Amino acid sequence: MTESQRLFAVTISAKRKPGMDEDAYHKYISETHADHLKHLLVKNRILDYTMQHNTSGLMKDIDQLFPNLSSVNHSPYDGFITIVFRDMQDYINVKNDPHYMSVVNPDHANFADGPSTMMSFGWFERHVAGGQLVEG
Repeated sequence: MTESQRLFAVTISAKRKPGMDEDAYHKYISETHADHLKHLLVKNRILDYTMQHNTSGLMKDIDQLFPNLSSVNHSPYDGFITIVFRDMQDYINVKNDPHYMSVVNPDHANFADGPSTMMSFGWFERHVAGGQLVEG
């Protein structure tokens, strides 16, 4: 894949705001915040928007998932959100959209611990999709 064909991705390593219940956090980001954002992403022809929810219930069983490792470092994040854009300009367009600025961005105050949340930016590869190998 040439650099001009690379997709641009943002991954957010998310922490919930202090004092917010874990279940309430996951429900909020899945239902309320995602609803604020997903229509804007579709309007801007964004390719993918996914959430991985890390819960204390799942994390307590992680040692069973990896029994042969001497230790497993548990992630301190409550979730990982990945959004895949066609290019960096699409990301800029979403961030500059009036709906993002007036609804999506201010909504972060309802659930996010901004100082503890980390963001990663980079190009995106897919090797398996829909149970099939992705070639080229």
